[in-house]
Amino acid sequence: MAVVSAVEVIAGTGLSGKYGETFVFSRKWKIRVDDPKTQKVLISRFVGVKFGDGHPEFADHKAMEFELSDDDGVGMWWLLTVKYYIPPKENTPDTLTGMPKDDWRATGSTTSIPVFLDKNKDAIVNSAGDPIEDLEREASDFGLSLTRFYSDTAWSSLAQTHSNSVNNATWNGSAARTWKVAFRGATKKEMTVSGSSNATKPYWETNWEFVYRAETWDLSPWNTGFNQRVDSTGSPNAAGTARAAILGADKKPVKSPVALTAGGVAKPAGEKPDSITFRVYPEVSFSVFGTPS
Repeated sequence: MAVVSAVEVIAGTGLSGKYGETFVFSRKWKIRVDDPKTQKVLISRFVGVKFGDGHPEFADHKAMEFELSDDDGVGMWWLLTVKYYIPPKENTPDTLTGMPKDDWRATGSTTSIPVFLDKNKDAIVNSAGDPIEDLEREASDFGLSLTRFYSDTAWSSLAQTHSNSVNNATWNGSAARTWKVAFRGATKKEMTVSGSSNATKPYWETNWEFVYRAETWDLSPWNTGFNQRVDSTGSPNAAGTARAAILGADKKPVKSPVALTAGGVAKPAGEKPDSITFRVYPEVSFSVFGTPS
């Protein structure tokens, strides 16, 4: 079972194209075998054209597709068609890794988030100066998505250490803790080995999502409470090591949270509360993702 001969033919070949797209050249060969059971892979490789080979006249147009079809109804004559066109840029392999290059895209989303400050960054309080709780506002988040390709499972450890974390230093021109990354999944695929007609190798296509918030991803609730710091005599004192209930004008424990100072002592009635900041997300280096481009 072997190939007997192959002759390049003109009939059925030509040039096609669409506005804004690359030209598509086609070449065809009639191939004769000595047995209908000859392996189709062997037949398709016989003419020596491999994926990525340049067209004889237009070298920037590469062999990107092929089709092998029966040409006589009995499997003794076969027709091989190869199509050449300029490879899409997003599929051009990186010369160092052999993997397709990173694909960055801008995204947007809308969600509801807690709100404590108005547009002027002033505390939202009622007429008595107490914070108004359980308020939300609609936020339109700007984001980025990254599709990155790996030849192995190195993405797995990165997903575990970085997913749901924020940048620990300036990244993409923005301050620390303003970007949060989430791992969105990985799919195992196969790609053709460069310089080969049919050989393939596995790779992983991974997806990552980055969301930006100018006010950072820190948690900033109101600094309010029902208790305050007191000293050994029970008097309010920021240096105190004990706690006691905050009493109202009726000398009974208050029934709603009271604004506290940074030292944990109740503010005078009517004073606006301040927010207190907590860093709730792990802070990691985003340099492993490179620079969006």
